[in-house]
Amino acid sequence: MKLTYFENFCLSLFSNDVSKKSSTIYHILTGKRTASILYNAQQYRLTAYFSLFPKIKRQQFERLINKMERLELITADSEGEGYQLTESGAKGYQQYFMKHTYPVHLNQLKNGAVNAYFWRKCLFVTQVLSEVRHGNKHYLPLEKEWKNQIWLKNWLNQHHQDKQTLAQQFGKEWLFLLNELTETNAEIIVAYLTGHGKIGKTRRQLAEHYGIEPLEAEIILTDCLAELIEWIERQPQMVPLFFSIYSETARDYSGITQSAAITQKYLLNGHSIEEIADLRRLKFSTISEHVIEISIVDPSFDLSLILPIEIREELNQMLSEKPNLTYQELTEKRPDILFLWYRLAQIERRHRID
Repeated sequence: MKLTYFENFCLSLFSNDVSKKSSTIYHILTGKRTASILYNAQQYRLTAYFSLFPKIKRQQFERLINKMERLELITADSEGEGYQLTESGAKGYQQYFMKHTYPVHLNQLKNGAVNAYFWRKCLFVTQVLSEVRHGNKHYLPLEKEWKNQIWLKNWLNQHHQDKQTLAQQFGKEWLFLLNELTETNAEIIVAYLTGHGKIGKTRRQLAEHYGIEPLEAEIILTDCLAELIEWIERQPQMVPLFFSIYSETARDYSGITQSAAITQKYLLNGHSIEEIADLRRLKFSTISEHVIEISIVDPSFDLSLILPIEIREELNQMLSEKPNLTYQELTEKRPDILFLWYRLAQIERRHRID
């Protein structure tokens, strides 16, 4: 039985040697942002796809799991809680993606929101500057929301070139970025753009043109965009206009929730978790979940703000000797160690391995 693009992609998220719970994969794909799901996303090595499909219905996903099990592409583990890939399942999706696009540049947990808003701004700037190049003031703007139109006016005013010069520079930067993509991917990016005398194509129109499913056309765009952002981060001097849009967007969307961002500011100002919980009138467990979220999203976060150095070293040693050490086993030896410390040590270890 032939599987769809979505079905093959979901199949690829399972593993031959590690059992994974289908309910956890569902929550990862739909973006359930709890400490336990974020931790499991890291352990499953699926943070790249966090919230990639936020609109999947639970019943739809369960039917997919049942279908894959019925076709013997996955098999339930001995405890009946998770699934592993079968040999035919692994072979099946690998053969499929030899002819179809598999995303390799995504980091949805950290950059998903940034990428989406960055792309939206790029589309709008491209349209406006294209019309500027042709001296056309009578067109329907892509963005109807007043705040987005105000953003564009402010962005244009930040750059002191005349608008014709600005439009030419933006076009040159587009060409530089597009040259970093494969020919087909560059064509797809350009096809999405709206400008003077040109209306951007929908994913369905692109899918029909390239003979692929609409979802694959959308994934190609998302992955290409992530690849372009990698280039922008590496060579900002080559694309200063794009970098200005990206850096501004990245400041507004850091990859963590607004509440976790507030907790992070308190931590950086030297407050303990207990003090933050008191100041914010939140539970210790809530602030702990914020810390776990921050440490997973940002590997450079300074754990010494929470985790005492001697405890950190001891936990690292214990986890090196026994990677699957449970918290219960740990507390039998060291009942004074907090669960939060244990979890942070596990997260740090995973970052090092990855």
